[in-house]
Amino acid sequence: MSWSLNEVEALARKAARGAGLSWGLAEEAGRATRWLIAHGLPGAEVLSAALTRLDGLPHDAVAPLDGWQARDVLCPITTGAALADLGAAGGGDLRLGPVAGPLLLLPFIAPHVVTLSWDGVRLGMRDEAVILGGAPDGVRAAIAQSVRIETGPAEGRALPLQDRAELDAETVSRLDAFAQRTYAPATEASRIAGAGAGLADND
Repeated sequence: MSWSLNEVEALARKAARGAGLSWGLAEEAGRATRWLIAHGLPGAEVLSAALTRLDGLPHDAVAPLDGWQARDVLCPITTGAALADLGAAGGGDLRLGPVAGPLLLLPFIAPHVVTLSWDGVRLGMRDEAVILGGAPDGVRAAIAQSVRIETGPAEGRALPLQDRAELDAETVSRLDAFAQRTYAPATEASRIAGAGAGLADND
C-alpha cells in the first residue's frame, strides 16, 4: 500500500495523539516517522509497535529520569525530544534503556555526528543519508534493553532516500485504530446535522 509522506505523517501524528501523547509530542512523532521513511527506514512499522507497547502507561512511567531510564520503558518520542532540547546527544557517549522502538530516536539525534546502536545494529548520518551497519533486521526492534549514543560517524552502507511510503496492512490497521481515538463519537444530533437527510423528510 503506497502512501505519500504527507499522508503517513498525518496518520502517525493522529495515532500518537490517540495513544495518549500530547499534541506537541504527537507532532514530533509524525515528523520522526516521516523522516525515517524518507531515509529508507520502517518508521511507521516501528511507531505502531512502540505505541502498542506504551499504550495505557502514564507519562511519568515512560519519561526519562536521571540516567536516561524510566520507571517502565522509555518512550522514544518523549526521550528523543528531551535529547534534542537538552542537546544531550551532541556530546555522545550516552547509554539509555530500556527503550521502546529505539529506531525512533534517530531523527532527534541525526544533526550530530554520533552513532546510535543496540543489539548489533548501528546507525548514523553521512551526507544527508542514513548509514546502516551491523544487523539490518535490528532496526525493527520493538524494544531494546540498552541503547548507546557514541561520538563518531557510523560505518556501513548508505540507505537510499524515498519519496513514498510502502505500508503493510497490519501497520496501517494498528495506526488507524489509535487514530480513531482522536475522533469524537457520533451523537444523534451530529448524525442528523451531517451529510444526507438524516431523519428529515424533504419530500
